[in-house]
Amino acid sequence: MTRTALVTGASGGIGSATARNLGADHDVVVHYNSDQESAEAVAGDVRDQGQDALVAQCDVTDPEAVTAMVEDVREQLGTIDALVNNAAVLHEAPLEDADDETIQQTLRVNLEGAVYCTRAVLPAMREQGEGRIVNISSTAGTGGSPTDVAYGASKSGLLGLTKSLAKQYTKDGIRTNAVAPGPVKTEMFAEERRPDVRDISPLDRLVEPDEVAEAVRTFATTSAMTGQTLVVDGGIRL
Repeated sequence: MTRTALVTGASGGIGSATARNLGADHDVVVHYNSDQESAEAVAGDVRDQGQDALVAQCDVTDPEAVTAMVEDVREQLGTIDALVNNAAVLHEAPLEDADDETIQQTLRVNLEGAVYCTRAVLPAMREQGEGRIVNISSTAGTGGSPTDVAYGASKSGLLGLTKSLAKQYTKDGIRTNAVAPGPVKTEMFAEERRPDVRDISPLDRLVEPDEVAEAVRTFATTSAMTGQTLVVDGGIRL
C-alpha cells in the first residue's frame, strides 16, 4: 500500500525538493500558500514518477483551514502517513527595526503553523498506529540567528516541539524528528551572502535543497529514531 506524505510550503526550495524526493514512493500532498503555478509543477513531477499528487492551498496560521485541508486529503487519498512541516518565512532585519506584523507573521507561520498542522494529522496517525512527522528547523534554531531574531526563535521552537511530540506520541507509533539545514541554495537565502558562506564552508559551496530532502526522507521512513535533530549545513558549524 502506497504511503502518503503531506509537505507544507512545497511550491519551492526545500519543500519542492522534498515533495519530489518522497514522490519516488509516496503519494504526495503539495501544499502551497500563494504560488499555485509552482505547486502544480511540483505535483506534475511527482505524477511523472508514477505516484498520485494532490495540490492543496491553505494558510497554515488558520487552524480551521488546516483542519479542512487535512480532512480533504484524507477523503481523497485515505491517509496521511508522513507530515513535513516546512512552511516558513524569513525577514532579515535587526529586531528593533522589525514591526509587529512582521514578527507575528514569522512566529505564526514558522511555529504556530507547524503546531496546527501536526494537531490536525495526529488523530489519523494514532488511529492507524503509526506516523512520521518531520519538522524543518534550521541552524538558526540550534545556534541562533544574527539577522532575524524572530526567525531564530521560531526555528528553536520547532526543536522544542519535536522533543515534546516525541515524548508524548512515540508510544502511539508516531516518530517525530527535525532537520536543521544551514544556508541552502534557495530563493530565501540572499544572493549577496552566498560568497561569504562558501568561504567558511568545508564543502566550499552551499547545501543543495535535494541534499536536505535526503535527510527528510531518512526521518520520513525511519522506525527507530525519534526526538532527534539532524543538522545539514555542510560542516559550517563544526
